[in-house]
Amino acid sequence: MEVTALSTDEESAWRSYLRSHALLTRTLDAELRAEHGMTLLTYDALVQLSEAPGQAMYMRNLAAALLYSASGLTRIVDGLEKAGYAERRIDPANRRATLVTLTPEGMQALRAAWPTHVRGVRGHFARYLGDGEAPVLHRVLAAVAEDLETTPA
Repeated sequence: MEVTALSTDEESAWRSYLRSHALLTRTLDAELRAEHGMTLLTYDALVQLSEAPGQAMYMRNLAAALLYSASGLTRIVDGLEKAGYAERRIDPANRRATLVTLTPEGMQALRAAWPTHVRGVRGHFARYLGDGEAPVLHRVLAAVAEDLETTPA
């Protein structure tokens, strides 16, 4: 396959994406830490658990949802347990599998942090989307993610 240079617009879009992603995640993380003492990663884990059937996920599924390795997830779940936001339980149907279950305290923390997160996403990101741009951006980013999820690394 022949490799050609990116167009000026492609290069600009790519660099803007990288910079804005890094700055946006850093800012949203700082806001959640300041107002709720939780990281953006903790917030994301709580969202994933809250949307799962029975508010529980297998460790491997939670790792996949958060794009983390199994060892990295262990540290994340350790933090969730320490904060009282989640519990590990052995799956009664498969004793070799561990479920991470959202606790009532975890749901309460998520509900308390949600307005901060939405305010941040709207104020630092969504307000820059013009009419009809959100569906286009979603389509582009979803296509990239789908391609990368189905292509072996």
